[in-house]
Amino acid sequence: MFFQFPSELDPWKPLQEHILEDYVNHEGQELTLRVLYRLYGEAEEERDFFSSTTASAVYETFLLTVAETLRDSFPPSDKSLSRLLCEVPYLPKSVVKFLECLCSPGNGDKSDKELQSGDRVTQGLSAVWSLILLRPPLRDVCLRIALQSAVHHLEEVRMKAIRLVANKLYPLSSIAQQIEDFAREILLSVINVDSSERADANGSTTEALKDSDLEKPSNDLVSVGALGKDISTDTHQSCTTQSASSLSIPEAQRCMSLYFALCTKKHSLFHQIFVIYKDASTAVKQAVQRHIPILVRTMGSSSGLLEIISDPPSGSESLLMQVLHTLTDGTVPSPELIFTIRKLYDSKLKDVEILIPVLPFLPREEALLIFPRLVNLPLDKFQAVLARTLQGSSNSGAQLSPAEVLIAIHGIDPDRDGIPLKKAFIFLNACNACFEQRQIFTQQVLAKVLNQLVEQIPLPLLFMRTVLQAIGAFPALVEFVMEILSRLISKQIWKYPKLWVGFLKCAHLTQPQSFNVLLQLPPPQLENALNRIVALKAPLIAHASQLNIRSSLPRSVLAVLGIASDSQTSSQAQTSQGQTGDINNSEKETMTDKSKEESSSAS
Repeated sequence: MFFQFPSELDPWKPLQEHILEDYVNHEGQELTLRVLYRLYGEAEEERDFFSSTTASAVYETFLLTVAETLRDSFPPSDKSLSRLLCEVPYLPKSVVKFLECLCSPGNGDKSDKELQSGDRVTQGLSAVWSLILLRPPLRDVCLRIALQSAVHHLEEVRMKAIRLVANKLYPLSSIAQQIEDFAREILLSVINVDSSERADANGSTTEALKDSDLEKPSNDLVSVGALGKDISTDTHQSCTTQSASSLSIPEAQRCMSLYFALCTKKHSLFHQIFVIYKDASTAVKQAVQRHIPILVRTMGSSSGLLEIISDPPSGSESLLMQVLHTLTDGTVPSPELIFTIRKLYDSKLKDVEILIPVLPFLPREEALLIFPRLVNLPLDKFQAVLARTLQGSSNSGAQLSPAEVLIAIHGIDPDRDGIPLKKAFIFLNACNACFEQRQIFTQQVLAKVLNQLVEQIPLPLLFMRTVLQAIGAFPALVEFVMEILSRLISKQIWKYPKLWVGFLKCAHLTQPQSFNVLLQLPPPQLENALNRIVALKAPLIAHASQLNIRSSLPRSVLAVLGIASDSQTSSQAQTSQGQTGDINNSEKETMTDKSKEESSSAS
């Protein structure tokens, strides 16, 4: 090119058109650079103010026109724009603004809806990435653009920028700390609503460059000392304009996503999330909870995460539980994770709930040992315990069988296991939770449980209630229950006032099948039963009056029922008088037991 460059733009238009046509054949890049370097040289010669200023203006307009044409004419995957910006002598302010708008659509002065395409954002971020690598003096201003996009209001834009920052920029040691500081400050901005120190910082990235050397054609150096304070300050302000109480979940996620992405690269950063969780608003906590599954699955049981779990900050217990459930759902936890959780429970956090995620993987004896404390949990949490216990692990199957679970519930001793008697409803809720799952706690399971419980000494306090529930759930069990009642008579069930009441309720509920069982009672206890439940007397007498049944009954039983003959009655008079003392003694024992129960309840 052996001609004198004109000092006005209009004569350059034919050359621009020619260059852009040749770009397809990869010749436009070389021609553009020749023109730009010649204009750059003209501006640098500074023969006079007018010619220097005119050359600079032509340079800026020419470069911007070519850049916009490359953006609009070439596919987003094309690298021509990146190569051009990396090889030109310097980037004027207008070109930086162009790049910023390309990476953050919607932030420019003019409407750029046509640019709000994820592919176009990728094109801009690709240029930013190349400039950071190949032009160190432009590193900080390009980093500002990338970080501004990483907290963009459009999710598609934000996620593309976050991937660039976390996967490509954060590993660069020269800018890693700046990225980390920015992400932390944005994270804390949703917690610390007192951000008045940022209220005056409302400039955009380009405005921050107003006085920088980018405006000068002599070099492309920029001020880097104020990066931590000035970087995307308009973004900081947008994250802090709302109060913590009114902050929406999407807005909280926008301000936190970058930090969570960095946590996947540097696990120790996750500790900060635990620290802020206690004082976070409901919206912020929900935003955190939405990030946890992907983040924790990505981190896995790493040493960094285990260190955080081993000593969680106070107030972060619910977050800890979500992390533990995420680590154990659908997978076998590592031995290191199980050890860390057990150590935390034994030494610092005496909350049995933290053992729930690893419960299926604990030894059976250890699970039975902590089972009473698990029963003492709120009903919804106990139901979760039940599901995990019965489901077990994929390797070993169910940790406890359904029968073992019910037997364990009945084996709880309030005094021994530290559960107040006033919380007796906890046992009832636990049993109810089992009976609700009839596909698991089947008729066969309940029969096995009752058969084992009836042999325990002493009988469990909830035994008769469980018998009644079993009949209600599976009426076909009634004949089996009659055998249970007969065995209870042999164990002198009337000596246990609470169980005796349950026995009589069961007999009343299962009549007429229970009549033969009632007729096995000693006369004093039979008389006591009929006095307690008067409705049983008439049908029982009618049943006993049948010839084949009456003939098999002792005269003393017939006398209690009032169907003995006169001769039988007179012959039994003295016997009845002798038995009256026994009845009275039994009544006294019952009254004594009742008074003990009342005093115990009162205490």
